Amino acid sequence: MKYRQIIAVFLMVWLTMSLPVHAEASSKAYFTCPGVQDGLETGYAYEGAQYAQAYAWKNETVFFKTAFQAGSACDVNVTITPLYHPKSDETIPFSIGRLAPSQSSLGMGIDSSAPKVTTFDRISEETSAHLEAGETAYFWIMAEVGEVSPGKYEGMIHIQADQDHTLGISVVVSPFSLSQEQVSLDLWQYPYSSFYRYDALKEEEPFSDRHLEVLRKEMELYHRAGGDTVTCTITEEPWAHQTCYDTPSLVKWNRDGSGNLWFDYSAFDRWVELCSECGINGDIECFSPLPYDNALVIYSDMNEPVRTVLEPGTYDWEFCWQNFFYSFSSHLNEKGWLDRVRLAVDERGIQSVPLVQELLSTIPDGERFRFSAAVNAVPEDYAFYDRFASVSFSVPAVPHQSEAFQEFLAHRKEAGLETTLYNCSTNYPNTFAVSDPYETVWTMEYLGMYGFDGFLRWAYNAWPEGVNALTDNPHFESGDTFLIYPDEKDSSTMLAMKSVRLCMIEQGLADVKKYRILLRTMNPETAEILRQGFARMERWYGSFNAWGAMSPKSDDDRTALVREVLRLESLLQKASAEAAMEARGESSSTLKEQMENRS
Repeated sequence: MKYRQIIAVFLMVWLTMSLPVHAEASSKAYFTCPGVQDGLETGYAYEGAQYAQAYAWKNETVFFKTAFQAGSACDVNVTITPLYHPKSDETIPFSIGRLAPSQSSLGMGIDSSAPKVTTFDRISEETSAHLEAGETAYFWIMAEVGEVSPGKYEGMIHIQADQDHTLGISVVVSPFSLSQEQVSLDLWQYPYSSFYRYDALKEEEPFSDRHLEVLRKEMELYHRAGGDTVTCTITEEPWAHQTCYDTPSLVKWNRDGSGNLWFDYSAFDRWVELCSECGINGDIECFSPLPYDNALVIYSDMNEPVRTVLEPGTYDWEFCWQNFFYSFSSHLNEKGWLDRVRLAVDERGIQSVPLVQELLSTIPDGERFRFSAAVNAVPEDYAFYDRFASVSFSVPAVPHQSEAFQEFLAHRKEAGLETTLYNCSTNYPNTFAVSDPYETVWTMEYLGMYGFDGFLRWAYNAWPEGVNALTDNPHFESGDTFLIYPDEKDSSTMLAMKSVRLCMIEQGLADVKKYRILLRTMNPETAEILRQGFARMERWYGSFNAWGAMSPKSDDDRTALVREVLRLESLLQKASAEAAMEARGESSSTLKEQMENRS
């Protein structure tokens, strides 16, 4: 008996020594879903995958997300090797950056009663971090697929920490290219935000060479995401100061001692020229001949600002705006920009637009000015919107599967007029800091299914005061007013950083391009199967939560939306493979089988 007791004790000691000490302290590294907001408690389970594969077209950027959970306090460092094609020796560059944590409110505006959650949206350039035991760091991977040979490219992610880990990654490249299709992307820019933010610019003038260097970093990110429209202010605070920083006019209105008006275009010119240097040569959208409060700020000959409210159609309104348009049209002609300009009206009474158009009829070349509008209601008089070269409708204003509205879109397309979809505060799905990133992808896919020409969103870089640590805005949902992040105020480098949400806009627009290219190039029967797969897209409507912010109605809706995005992307993947087989003279029924199984 004593012998057996000794053996039992020995076995217990041996087993204790053989088992990992504090198993919960083992570090973990794995891929996780890039479309899910990890800062919120959800039912989404990770499988802890050590390998991830994506399917891409040429000229597409694909995104991955990894997580590393420290078993003990440690420094973690992440390195990567290029994605390599073993047959062609070609490589695909990919970069990695840590997702920096921020605090984001679940409420509307600054509501002290609303809970805050940790969100991971800002893609920093950091590839290392110090973690405490049990702490998790997320890293964002971007693989930029250029004009490379089709096939499978493989690479590795190396994580050095308390325990070393290696994750495998691959991208399967299709023979097709996204360059065959264009989709408009208009994210309203605020060029003065960086000027007011950075300490290093305090002694500078707006649009100085140093300020332009900062703006170049911001606008290069915009261009790479597909941005093609330039935002310009031609009046002070055209949106009645909805942002943290001031929004001056890029055109300075002046009145001399005799009452004559004259205009300074130096800031306007430097801004538009910078955007052109960054490859942004689309429309120049000017806000606004009809600002929110009908106010003009005109500087006296003593350089004092004088604010005047002018009701459209009055004598003083006509005098000021007629003088402006005489000067503006002449200046734009000299620069070669007149045919790029759109006079923009945003979510206000657009019935005053005919007054502006009538005024322009008295100006040389006035008829060459085009108009754009963002409206948050379904139009009753469709013909009225023929006045606008571009109209954008908010997501909730679009009637789901309405034949009349689809006919309206078809009419505008046939007439050569642009119609886009936009998103902003109090809508669901959305691109708030606390939103699941796949909400953004769904929005892009929805506009693709419906036949819109592109996407618009306010705003690109209207940052709140403490944007990196706290994404909240005094008036709107957290993160609503920006899609890139600035550097710290005292930074000397003044970097611009992408958000996960901006990446998801890019991913969603890539889906739209694939969908439209495939519809054109596949055989009619298979193309119709693809069209039907998108035509049955589900639509969700949120509700206001206890703190006044728009949210999904339930966790079931959140989960269903993620599933819907994955379904559509799977459909596109299978359709791409089938189209490649068709191009080689082969046949397959994969897509048809998927539709029949409703998978």
